[in-house]
Amino acid sequence: MSKSKKDLSLFTKDSLKEKLCLNCGFPNRESDSHCIYCKNSFLREGDFISWVKNTYYIFRWRWQVKQRKNRVDSSLEFFMPNLKLLGYIFIGVMLSTSGLYLLSDALAESSFSSGIMASLFLFYGIFTLKSVVMKK
Repeated sequence: MSKSKKDLSLFTKDSLKEKLCLNCGFPNRESDSHCIYCKNSFLREGDFISWVKNTYYIFRWRWQVKQRKNRVDSSLEFFMPNLKLLGYIFIGVMLSTSGLYLLSDALAESSFSSGIMASLFLFYGIFTLKSVVMKK
């Protein structure tokens, strides 16, 4: 049983093509004459004014994309180091306090292995806090 020609023609490369609206950037079908989102006309007139208008829309769209990218990059550049610093401080404080707690338990129970583990927690916590303080 072979597929009919009618079924194969539904998904040709031409039917999957889309064009972006120069005004809002929304993808539209190739056969549309107006943008589905912003109702901007796609009809191309052959005069100089429509060419200037389309060129203006292209440049405005590129500038807006560039501004959005710069805004996202600048906000990440500001927040990431501060977030990283707070994360290291939190980890250092948690390791140090858990090390002190485990060390006090180990001394109360006279457990050597628990004391070694507690001293490792305490050492890593102090080392993390020292490295944060020395960098900043």
